[in-house]
This record gives sequence, C-alpha cells and structure tokens, in this order.
Amino acid sequence: MDSEAVGLEQGRPFLSFVVEEADDGRVLAHLLRRRWRLSRGLVRQLKRGPYVLRNGQPVPLRERVAAGDRIALYVPPHLASPVQPEPLPLAIVYEDDHVLVLDKPPGVLVHPAHGEQTGTLANGVAHHLAAQGVPPVVAPVTRLDRHTSGLVLFAKHPHAHHALAKALARGQLEREYLALVAGAVAEPSGVIDAPIRRVAGQLTLREVGPGGQRAVTRYRVLAQAAPPAPDPRLPDKAALLAVTLETGRTHQIRVHLAYAGYPLLGDPLYGRLLPGLLERQALHAWQLRFPHPLNGGVLTFTSPLPPDLDRLRERLGLPPVSRLASPA
Repeated sequence: MDSEAVGLEQGRPFLSFVVEEADDGRVLAHLLRRRWRLSRGLVRQLKRGPYVLRNGQPVPLRERVAAGDRIALYVPPHLASPVQPEPLPLAIVYEDDHVLVLDKPPGVLVHPAHGEQTGTLANGVAHHLAAQGVPPVVAPVTRLDRHTSGLVLFAKHPHAHHALAKALARGQLEREYLALVAGAVAEPSGVIDAPIRRVAGQLTLREVGPGGQRAVTRYRVLAQAAPPAPDPRLPDKAALLAVTLETGRTHQIRVHLAYAGYPLLGDPLYGRLLPGLLERQALHAWQLRFPHPLNGGVLTFTSPLPPDLDRLRERLGLPPVSRLASPA
C-alpha cells in the first residue's frame, strides 16, 4: 500500500516526527517505545499493518531509521470505537490533535450505557472526529454522572489515552468540583477517607461501609451562608465547597458528602431535593489540570458555574464563585 492509499484510508497521522541525530541507526520499534513512550500494546497493533510510514512509504518496525527520516503513525482502523456518530452540539473548551476538552451540560451521558446508545457526549465526539478525517477513537479519560455538569477530557487516539491514563493513575491529572451543600461545615477544609461499596440488591446505589473500595475525597469551604429570604424548600444553612478526588469511585463525591453530613443540594439519591428550584444535583466539574500526552506541558482549564447552579448560589446568599475560587 502506498502512502496516498494509507492517507485516504486512515486520515491524518496521530503522530509524526523527524528522526534526530541522536536516534540515528535505532530500531524503529525501540524508538517508538523509548523516545515516544508508546505502549507495548499499541506497538503490537501498529505491526499488524502498514500503519507506520517512513518518508511516505510503509516500513517494518524492526528496521533501523536514519537521522532526517520522516516518520508518520496512523491509527489502525480496527481500533476505532464502535460508537455511532451523531451530529450533536459540543461545547469545546480546548482541542488539538491529541486531546479534546468539553464542557458537558447536565442531563447528558458521557458514554453509551444501560441500553442508551445514542445522544451521549461520545456520539457527538465520534461525529466530530469523523468530520476531521481521523478515525473516531472515542476515548473518555474522565467521566461525570449524567446530571453532573462540567469539564470532561477525551483522548483522540490510543497513545494519548494511554499517556493520560498513566497520568491519572499517578495523581498528575487533577479535577476540582464545585458543590452546593446543605448544612454548616465545621472546618475550613477536610478529608473524607471512607470505603464505598455497592448497596446490597441495588445496581446503582452506593454507600460507605466495610468491605468497600478505599475512597478519599478532599474539600475546602469557599463560602457559607443562610438564605437571605425565607423559603421552606431551602436549608437553613448552606455552603459552597471546592472538592477534589484522590480516587474515582462511582458517586464518590455524592456519597462522601452525605456521609460527612453535608449532602448535595438537589441530589435525588443521597442529598436534599429542591422541588421547583433545581432538577439535578448541585455538582459541577469546574477545573481540570493535566500534563499534555505528547509534550508533558501542564494544561489547566476552568468552567464557570452554569446558570442553574449560579441562580441557586445567589438564592442561598452565597457570593459569586469568581470572588472565591482560584485554580488549585
């Protein structure tokens, strides 16, 4: 297969570079593993077809390269995601050839699940990538509950996903959430270290209890207040918290805050409902920080509190987030 055929079939390369003098004579597979840190699994996949070009022509990974060679890597078509593309609106915060940061609205699933195969963020991402002429490798790195809003990170190819997953495991991928909770929080900051397990006989519900997976949540109080106008639907006291995760258990923030005595407002499972005021839990992924999967530079993004939560914040008598919260 010539280079033109490869390009037409597989779109743009996900990685391209010129071999440097220091790498002259190195075996290409070793170069991809050690210089570019491709996973062993991805290197094995690249060996299965003409997915690596040297100076425009397919090259076996066992061959040695020379300084000045131009190398281009393409995503094998069989690694494309089976997610059905849909032309859905996407709030793109940042995008390059390797990552995509989106601002998810409440009420939308990140990825198909439980029989819902369409209408998710992933369906829109698949369409977006296909329109760019790249294989639709839909790889969410972070996830949010359906009714939690805020920043979600997608990798655009397997190498980026592998690098970001490693960063997440090492604690280098940082997420901070804003939470509106009921009650007076005693300390300015705290750590909730309590195991989370599935509620017996329930598919969705979680609880704190022995035998669960270790879960650690950190929080700091940004503001506390009592609602300025009487309203029986509102708590007597409320707080705005900034919350970070050391682990990523299902419903972790929601379960931990309820366990600590500061339930999320609007949460139908673990918190306090606000009929007529809020139709979902008051939780927003407002900040995301991570090392870029190719160059390692740290990227930081923020998303303002969405209108429904900002209206509730004002109703609770809490000051605007812009006066309180700064990126960690």
